[in-house]
Amino acid sequence: TQSTWDFSGQEMGAHKPRGILCARKLHNKRRLNRWADKNYRKAHTGREFRWDPMGGASHASGICVGKVGFESKQPNSALRKGLRVLLKKNNKKVAVFVPKDGCLNFIDENDSVLISGLGRKGRTVGDIPGIRFKCVNVAGISLKALYLGKKQKKKGQHLSQSYFQTHHILSLIHI
Repeated sequence: TQSTWDFSGQEMGAHKPRGILCARKLHNKRRLNRWADKNYRKAHTGREFRWDPMGGASHASGICVGKVGFESKQPNSALRKGLRVLLKKNNKKVAVFVPKDGCLNFIDENDSVLISGLGRKGRTVGDIPGIRFKCVNVAGISLKALYLGKKQKKKGQHLSQSYFQTHHILSLIHI
């Protein structure tokens, strides 16, 4: 009679070290071979912070530089409304989608806006080419509240005073 729990070595892998003193070897081998996994490599290299304009954060604030219309991809034909935003944290310019019909009217140039991801973890969504972010907040008021008419944007609420001071200091340093 043969036992069902036969540990002759064939089921566990032919060249795996076994025994009491092999833990270090197994640990080091596993540590090195994990880098072959694409998801592990992506999670542990820190590469995503270099290409991500928001630096790994969920939201980022910036200044609206201008309004832009983006043509949608085939087979659709439309002009999607968007913005060019200068991020405060690293001075990178980003293309941002403005959701809802007519919400672009609430945003003026030099307004302080808050942006977040559009939904696919840094990839473009739908028929809008090259747009990875959406506008969420304008001058401290949510875009949805403005759209529904629950709040109104304050007049002259563009850039905060502290941003002017830091931007002035940065310009002095670069000289």
